[in-house]
Amino acid sequence: MAQRNRSTNGIGDTVKRGWNSKPAAVGAIIVLALVVIVVLLAIVLGVFAPVKNGGAAAPTAANNAPTSAPTGTCDVPTTGTAASAVPSDLRWHAGRGGITWPVSGAVGPTKKVDGFPACFARTESGAALAATTAYLGQYDTGHSVKELLNFYIEDGPGKADAVDSTVKAQTAPEDLRSQGISVAGYSVESFAKSRAVVDVVLTQPSSSTGYFAVPLTMNWTHDDWKMTVLDNGALYSGNPLTPSEGDFTAWGGLDG
Repeated sequence: MAQRNRSTNGIGDTVKRGWNSKPAAVGAIIVLALVVIVVLLAIVLGVFAPVKNGGAAAPTAANNAPTSAPTGTCDVPTTGTAASAVPSDLRWHAGRGGITWPVSGAVGPTKKVDGFPACFARTESGAALAATTAYLGQYDTGHSVKELLNFYIEDGPGKADAVDSTVKAQTAPEDLRSQGISVAGYSVESFAKSRAVVDVVLTQPSSSTGYFAVPLTMNWTHDDWKMTVLDNGALYSGNPLTPSEGDFTAWGGLDG
């Protein structure tokens, strides 16, 4: 919308001059009526003047609203125990069917967001705990598998496929335990402030090394780590890794 040229005389000046003659007075009244109508239309239709100096107009509330607004903000310290490979307050969280995974009150999850354990430190150990929670959190209690996966997986083209396929064919907790599969540790392939690739290492007595690892890509989004999947819904491409003892950081303690 082009800007209108502003008259040096305001509406008040026009009105003052108009009182000197009847036709002018009538004209002034008509002008005032038109101005009032235009103002009312502008208010009703939500028409705003363009911002000066090329600035962008403020977005409407509808465009500003996030698709999934968390009820809490994460602000986890990155120093102290959060900077260590294994947090000093590490403990094991019990999920369904005896499945357990490591958690830390200082490194993550440090609080609940929308009812889900969340908020991990922006450190290597924080990313590792977030990856482990994202991978095994589907066995947590209090939420459905679909709800848990939808929370821990970052929005993207493959998210729906990843969620649907896991919900339909989730490995039963008793099957995992009967195979001797449990969390052992982690290794960090790469780490940056906005992205990390973490190998979640689990025990598997039937493998050549006694372990296997699942490489997970974690993105820093909305002040927390979220797991990302490939466009086809897979967690990664290729075969699982088979690290040996000493190739990864062990969480230590007892699983469960």
